[in-house]
Amino acid sequence: MNKKTLILIIILVVSIMGFLKLNNDLLMLWNTNKVNVRIEKPLSLSKVKIEFGIGVNTINRRNDLDLFSNRNKYTIIYNGQNQNQIFNGYGENDFLITYNNEYYLSFRQFKFNKRHQHKYNFKFYKKENKIFLKVKIEGKDRMNFDRKMLKIKDTEKTRV
Repeated sequence: MNKKTLILIIILVVSIMGFLKLNNDLLMLWNTNKVNVRIEKPLSLSKVKIEFGIGVNTINRRNDLDLFSNRNKYTIIYNGQNQNQIFNGYGENDFLITYNNEYYLSFRQFKFNKRHQHKYNFKFYKKENKIFLKVKIEGKDRMNFDRKMLKIKDTEKTRV
């Protein structure tokens, strides 16, 4: 391979990578949000449901039962498999995550620019007979946490 060809390939690769980076952070020509869901055995992917909405929850709720009162305000992004993409919206991105219609976790990601696109990683695992969820959001408005999921039957007594 001669030097000109090698230089051309390098310029092409750097240009494509730069364009993809610009799309993720500024241009938003296409949606590059990605959702990855993993489980550790003995859990099952078919029992995972992830719902998403922009500004659909309030911190002024009486209890977590309100999270489940109007499910139409959410878009299902994962239900045993990827269903829909996370659309880009500015502000309060709310997630309601359930496992086997028995456990849940709700959280909010603050997105400071609607053009920011992210990679959403969800990992479910069991420890001491409890189900945990590890969330890692990669991108400009990143988040990382690892929490125990709560029982849906206790939503009247809980406000997270």
